Amino acid sequence: MLNNVNEAVQWIEKQVKFKPKTDLERMRNAYKMLGIKLDHIKKIHVAGTNGKGSVCSYLTHIFMEQGLKVGTYTSPYLVRFNERIRYQFIEIPDDELFELIQMIYDFNISYEKTFGEFLSFFELLTLMSLLYFSNKKVDVMIMEVGLGGLLDATNVIDYNLSLICSIGFDHMKQLGNTLESISFNKLGILKPDNHLITTVDPSLHAYFKDYVALVPATAEYYTFADVEKRSDLPLSFSHQDVTYELPLIGDYQILNALLSIKAVHYLYPEISTKTIQEGLKKTVWLGRLEEVEPHIYIDGAHNTHAIDALNVTVENAFKGKSVWILFSALGDKDIPGMIKKIHAFTSKIVVTTFPDSRFQDLSPFLSPTETYIPNAFEALKKMKGERDKNTIIIITGSLHFIGYIKQNYPK
Repeated sequence: MLNNVNEAVQWIEKQVKFKPKTDLERMRNAYKMLGIKLDHIKKIHVAGTNGKGSVCSYLTHIFMEQGLKVGTYTSPYLVRFNERIRYQFIEIPDDELFELIQMIYDFNISYEKTFGEFLSFFELLTLMSLLYFSNKKVDVMIMEVGLGGLLDATNVIDYNLSLICSIGFDHMKQLGNTLESISFNKLGILKPDNHLITTVDPSLHAYFKDYVALVPATAEYYTFADVEKRSDLPLSFSHQDVTYELPLIGDYQILNALLSIKAVHYLYPEISTKTIQEGLKKTVWLGRLEEVEPHIYIDGAHNTHAIDALNVTVENAFKGKSVWILFSALGDKDIPGMIKKIHAFTSKIVVTTFPDSRFQDLSPFLSPTETYIPNAFEALKKMKGERDKNTIIIITGSLHFIGYIKQNYPK
């Protein structure tokens, strides 16, 4: 028995994150056993290496601007566990979260009695989100893939629309070490007669088209060739003679926004251009080049592909500025690869640590060109003391690191 929300969150976070699987049989059994009803809800599935969270937020704000009831499921969280499950972009309240975890706790015991094993963390969490959105009677729900796509817990249901953002190298232990193997896993969200909209790099279009034809499904492909950038700050672009302004920074956000626009047109063609424009302007997504104080930003560039995107952003948005990086990440990332790419656009890299049970010592990855300061906030204080008015500080690396910084940032 769980006594309060903190105890409940501790319990679910202690569950096995991933279990070996070759299919979604566990999730299918659990979904059927719970009797969840989603027939009245339009469902969007969002996969990709980077950009998923931003796309989920763009879509949520556009649909809310239209007056629709929206459920949004994302991971990981930055500050609070509750961020994972949102209704009208508001984090699930503690009392409802406690009730939901208590229910899934009891269900997990029943499931084990029936099938001889317990469910994993992500399986339980996904089931919680489906139950919550069903109970809230949302009009549309947006489900972000946790890992890959093909065998992800979110793939247990059929969707009205599948979206794939960018494809890059991340979670290679689980997904493979080629873009094709990673693409295969992401494309696993596609089911017969589904529709896919994607903004993957054109170099992957042939692979995608072959896969889509075999499913069979339909697909639309969009690239930077379909837009014209208007400005950096604020970031704006035009598409088909309409100009859109974004509150988020970084050229990659243009494709994330375009993907969202096309998704809205596909599912809700009645939603006006003005509504889309206003929804995009109101979008909030924390930890994506978020300015925490003047000239200091946090950014969740948590793999080499995201570091490449950050490089482009720095070149465009911070022209003529000196950029310093405060970096830390979990040991399952390509640390040498990320640091090497950061060197392309920074004059100083300071590597630090943060409290996490999965954190591994990063000092073996360092060269004489990086500075190592174990305490993150001491490192930041030192950098602030040494910079001049022309220097931008970007704090980046693991999303868990960014969350730690944001949660503990001096007020």
